[in-house]
Amino acid sequence: MSHPAHLFLIDQNGSPIIGGSEVIGREGSIEVLQLSHGMNVPHDGNTGRLTSGRKHSPMGILKEIDQSSPYLCRALCENHKLQKATIKWYRTNAAGQEEEFYHMILENVKIVGLHPSLPHINLNSVNAQNPTESLSLMYEKITWKYLNGNIQFTDAWTYGWWG
Repeated sequence: MSHPAHLFLIDQNGSPIIGGSEVIGREGSIEVLQLSHGMNVPHDGNTGRLTSGRKHSPMGILKEIDQSSPYLCRALCENHKLQKATIKWYRTNAAGQEEEFYHMILENVKIVGLHPSLPHINLNSVNAQNPTESLSLMYEKITWKYLNGNIQFTDAWTYGWWG
């Protein structure tokens, strides 16, 4: 079984954007069904020499459509910058209990993509799927934090197109 991650969003005014999670201790968060993120340093394929500084790709998050969906659409359409997006990761510890162990904290976040998806309704599936949406996030600053030992790294960068 996969381990969950939950997304906590703070809007431009400092208010939480409430999602559909009802998990105790994570009420109002957004359950992350899938996450994809990457960084790279452009380089010359022939020489291996670096051609510019690091580049961050948009963070892709798959989530169920819930009460946060209209707020996310509005933030995208009206070019609102979210103050913060925190992704909390969980795992099973040695005692068999679920524990929070890792954070990804994005600051000054822009929603750069939002794509709803409805599974094919005529396919016979043992597990019926709810409608989902893919959310793409860009940011000015990101912190990766491993909670055991408080090990963390922060990278701040700016994309020239935002206001």
